Amino acid sequence: MPGHRPYRLHRPWTVLGSRELLDADPFLKVRVETVELPDGRRIDDYYQFDQPSFACIFAETADGRIVTYRQYRHGPRKVGLVFPGGHLSPGEDPLAAAKRELMEETGMEAERWTDLGAYIVNANQGGAWSHMFHATGCRRVADPVSDDLEDTEILFLTRTELLEAIGRGEMHLLTQIALVSMVWQADIARAVSSPG
Repeated sequence: MPGHRPYRLHRPWTVLGSRELLDADPFLKVRVETVELPDGRRIDDYYQFDQPSFACIFAETADGRIVTYRQYRHGPRKVGLVFPGGHLSPGEDPLAAAKRELMEETGMEAERWTDLGAYIVNANQGGAWSHMFHATGCRRVADPVSDDLEDTEILFLTRTELLEAIGRGEMHLLTQIALVSMVWQADIARAVSSPG
């Protein structure tokens, strides 16, 4: 393309040393690294953390209702709306985890699954990967398994009801809003989706 300059080559940082500060496996590991940047600068205290990756599911029933639930989340210390989902077990396939979580949390199965990709939650400190899915044709086949710490109220919202709830600030987790955007923004959905 005329006048287009190619991006300069970006190189990864070199980890010179790493020391574990906290091991609360399987939920959190914290370490401090000594890193060297490509230009030679050295940072002696670059903090990193590891958390389990998770699946997040935008689940729709055959009549187009969106499966959400209202629950308290201790991180933001708020009650809000979230989608079904949860942590992947070590070595677990993300789609298998999504299907397991949908069944455990709602007692539902889906006719069709679309993989919308995996995205890192915190680019600088590491952390978890969020595996995003769109499940359609969901139907109840069992009772939910209530073994989490959360007190959950399952809701089946119309598109208008969900948008109004978002407008009132009832859905306040970034991963949840990103998932709504991926599913309902046609151009984004086409760019990131692959049938599952």
